[in-house]
Amino acid sequence: MLRNIAVAAVVFAAACAFTQWWDFTVPTAARAQYQAVFLTNGQTYFGRYYDRIGAYAKIEDVYYLQQTQGSDPDAAPDTKIVRRGRELHGPAARMLVPKSAILFVEDLTDSSPIAGFMRQDSR
Repeated sequence: MLRNIAVAAVVFAAACAFTQWWDFTVPTAARAQYQAVFLTNGQTYFGRYYDRIGAYAKIEDVYYLQQTQGSDPDAAPDTKIVRRGRELHGPAARMLVPKSAILFVEDLTDSSPIAGFMRQDSR
């Protein structure tokens, strides 16, 4: 009886360690290096998109566009790309997004200026 409990505890601990190590991502064939992920709230994130088993998708090396209005209200706002993780609260460079919040996902081509910036910034 005690041996069975010990074996069950070891199997349970191994299963917990395995699920923490393996991210349950679904392999995708012939996809680009970076994707644009458009959310239902209007926000767009750029990075490496991974479809996961379950309710959440994962985005790694996340960037987003930030617009700031200059002193001239008639001028177009300045737009820059920001790497997630450099904010005041210091979030991780990956994020989990509910699949229900994703409108669609697009691959970025190699000639995309955003993909080029992301490649340059990751070096």
